[in-house]
Amino acid sequence: MLAKSFQFKAIAFASLTLLLAACETRPSSENPTSIDTSTSQTSGDSTSSSSSSASIDPTAPKIVNWYNVPQDTVLDTNTPVTINFWHRMGASSQAIVQKWITEFKVLYPHITVVEERVANDYTAVADKVALSITAGTEPDIVEGYPDSVARYAQAKAPLALNNFINHPEYGLTQAQQDDFLPGLWAEGRSYDNAGTILSLPFTKSTEGLFYNAPYFAQHGYEVPRTWDELFAIAEDIKAREPNAIPFGYDSEDNLFITGAKQWDAPYTGYNATTGRGEVLFNNNEAKTMVKYFKDKVDRGLMITRSLNADAYTSDIFKTNQRLYMYVGSTGGTRYAYIGASAAVFDAGYRVGVAPLPSQTLERPAQIQQGPNITLLRKGNNTQRMLAAWLFAKYMTNAEQSAEFSIPSGYAPIRFSAYQTQRWQNYEATIVANPTTSAEAQNKLVREAIEMFLDNSQNFFTSAVFNLSSKTRTEVGALLVKIFAYDYADETDLNNYINNQFSESYDFIVN
Repeated sequence: MLAKSFQFKAIAFASLTLLLAACETRPSSENPTSIDTSTSQTSGDSTSSSSSSASIDPTAPKIVNWYNVPQDTVLDTNTPVTINFWHRMGASSQAIVQKWITEFKVLYPHITVVEERVANDYTAVADKVALSITAGTEPDIVEGYPDSVARYAQAKAPLALNNFINHPEYGLTQAQQDDFLPGLWAEGRSYDNAGTILSLPFTKSTEGLFYNAPYFAQHGYEVPRTWDELFAIAEDIKAREPNAIPFGYDSEDNLFITGAKQWDAPYTGYNATTGRGEVLFNNNEAKTMVKYFKDKVDRGLMITRSLNADAYTSDIFKTNQRLYMYVGSTGGTRYAYIGASAAVFDAGYRVGVAPLPSQTLERPAQIQQGPNITLLRKGNNTQRMLAAWLFAKYMTNAEQSAEFSIPSGYAPIRFSAYQTQRWQNYEATIVANPTTSAEAQNKLVREAIEMFLDNSQNFFTSAVFNLSSKTRTEVGALLVKIFAYDYADETDLNNYINNQFSESYDFIVN
């Protein structure tokens, strides 16, 4: 079959990686002094679990030893202690944290919390933390993503929280643990199969399907729940508007990872015997998934950010022409309106949001995004680590979660946060029929967060190890190359896909 004439300009991805930690048992280090920057080759086999949601095996190798906190441990309130919290928050979020520190000081006068914005992005934060671990000047708490935590684990630097969480006096009851949205809580133990918890959820989002609500109403479209339903709408739009590109997807990385989950295709996992992370995406199910979406790209039904000259597909969406659906982060919900002209808004442009479509209704899956809070081990200084744990616990309380989420647009991480008076007061400010862009943004943010809450049972996480960051970046680049390929016939396409999958796999593991 000849490739369609519908072509895009593809911009190649650079495979920029952080070196992360292999998930394996190593001798513990009381005072970690260095981070190994070598990477070990991993490969797929039938003994791996392809998702971090696999059953916990207490006998499995641990990424770090669980720090022992005796149940009779008592907080020493007579000895002053100072803890440091590193992050990359903007000024408004930083102000909220500073307010929390003041409140926390009232509860625990002997604990001083020093927060510091140490970088402008999470990669730079991770680099600074890695250097500080080597120098022995690491912070007590750090904001960041699981890949960075796995990097710190090369030096056994992260503090396993299991025994802090289970402490009878200072921990979390089972009801409090269950109050966290389960998919968000599960990410904290995505580092091995033993159930080691290295982080608490903090600022969270997912992907949503944003759609032009008046356009859907005008043409009698129901919000699609599956990809087949979505592309049936896209085909109808294309038949009526030949120049349209009806659907956009902003993140190729997320498209591959989520698509693999929905198609039940292994992506990454842990070897059940060794506990080591493995790269598993080079399989027939993943190739079938990629071909499904390439067909839609070739037919002019779909575009991605890289195929759109690295511009967000929502930029087209906001013109109220040509593109009427896109998948983007709920953390950027306001950008469905920000940048839309006054003329477009006044003409009736309004946006709806829905869960991510799935391959089948029986296997929905949505990726979760956003940084977590991780504690770093401070030798055997139990009192200092307990102080850090108490502040981390305070930051993730229901009240604090609601307070942080309202101005940021990110979702509260605990069920009870949605029942707080603060959250209910916020919801009371939402205008049902907005007449300004600001009102429309607030309404859409609330709807996106409701969607997040209602579909949190569909969130998933992937295995985190020394090659997971590199794998994520590479599969996004792989997708772009295949989407942009102009093939002669089906055999040519299949050969190209096979070769590109193999080359990407070899690039990752070698």
